[in-house]
Amino acid sequence: MRIKSKAKATILTASALLLLSACSGGNEKGNTQPSDSPSVSAGSTEAAKESAGTDGKKIKMRVITITTDENRNNIMEQYIKPKVAEALPNLEVEFEPGGGGEDMANKLKTLNASEDMPDVFWNDAGYFTPLKSTGSIMDLTSYISKDGFLNKYAVPDALKHVDGKIYSLSSGADTYFTPIIFYHKDMFEQAGVQVPTTFDELLQISKTLKGKGMVPAVTPGKDGWGPKLFLLQQMIQIGDPQAMADLVSNKTDFDNPAVQEGAARIETLVKGGVFPDGIANLDYGPAMEMFTSKKAAMLMMFTWELPNLAKDETVDFFPFPTAGDKYDPTKNVQFWGSPLNGYAVSGKTKHPDEAVQLAEFLAMADALYFEKTGAPIALQTGNPPADKSPLMQKFVDWYNPIPNKIASMALNSLDARTSAEMSTQGANLLTGEYAAADFNKAMNKIWSENTWFDN
Repeated sequence: MRIKSKAKATILTASALLLLSACSGGNEKGNTQPSDSPSVSAGSTEAAKESAGTDGKKIKMRVITITTDENRNNIMEQYIKPKVAEALPNLEVEFEPGGGGEDMANKLKTLNASEDMPDVFWNDAGYFTPLKSTGSIMDLTSYISKDGFLNKYAVPDALKHVDGKIYSLSSGADTYFTPIIFYHKDMFEQAGVQVPTTFDELLQISKTLKGKGMVPAVTPGKDGWGPKLFLLQQMIQIGDPQAMADLVSNKTDFDNPAVQEGAARIETLVKGGVFPDGIANLDYGPAMEMFTSKKAAMLMMFTWELPNLAKDETVDFFPFPTAGDKYDPTKNVQFWGSPLNGYAVSGKTKHPDEAVQLAEFLAMADALYFEKTGAPIALQTGNPPADKSPLMQKFVDWYNPIPNKIASMALNSLDARTSAEMSTQGANLLTGEYAAADFNKAMNKIWSENTWFDN
């Protein structure tokens, strides 16, 4: 087993992120009306007025961002595209869809190799290292400190990577994203089942739901999306939260019995018919449609989908049920997010000042959108908090008091090669034809070669 003491830096970063749970900005002085228009800092605004070329031509900027779900599409169409010209009149911005996950990673790696990086892009831990090693990502610290944008964050230190530098700007909503199980109350009632509190009960109600002709549960499986981002972590965590926390911080590996049991639970879910046939090839959009159209009774998904799903009054949620006496869902929870997630600026852009202004605008657009849905955020907009839906209030009331919030392994523990291998191995595990023992053996080998915790 390969253990690195440098893992402490990851834990410190995660601890800083958790402080965001109390954040929600009130109005700035003199502002009594809420605004949904993204803005940049006063210093950036003045700079924008002066930054156009002497010939009067606008500066061209290229942006690649994630386009994986309804939230991202809404932010782009409602908050970014209609407002960017007003906020940054000196810029002519070209937006390129990046997809998400491995698609986004492969796209940026290819662009980096060909020295064709966009000025601004969505950053992710999965491809940060190769970008940093080639000087393709900028340290934003001095820029956002000088123009005052850093002061808009309730906990500025939470933006810092383990090297103390800031590479990405986000709304801070990520800290509130966690995987839960959404369900249709009417489908449960029709099948005569109750919300499960144990893993065995989850298997039992799934059997009943399937017997009624329903797909018990769905989640995205293509490219190992679900297993890598949350399902493996949940299946380990519900048995032994400490083992999961140790794996995230590289204090243990895939030889740990609790970790091995987590992978075995995924195998049990697949072979038990909890998921639909072909789950290993099911993409994000079709998985969501299967749940929203009531072809599936349950959806295992992050709470970033909560604002949209709350529009359906039949939808409710419950935490992943326990698989042992070491786990209590009121005391342990996985949280999404990493200081690296957010809008980053190419280290090779020809217009660094303008690119930083654009990244600030995009981060604020995210904040305004999530604020309007009632989601908590860390980037203060100056608006009063929006009213929360009953489902969002239920979530916040459950989530906020939880003392042990465990960082997501997918964002805080994997180098690019390990991340890609986990995608492959996770997809294999969802086929039902690949044993958990083989998964653990393959992952332990790649884990021993994981460079994430190296200097």
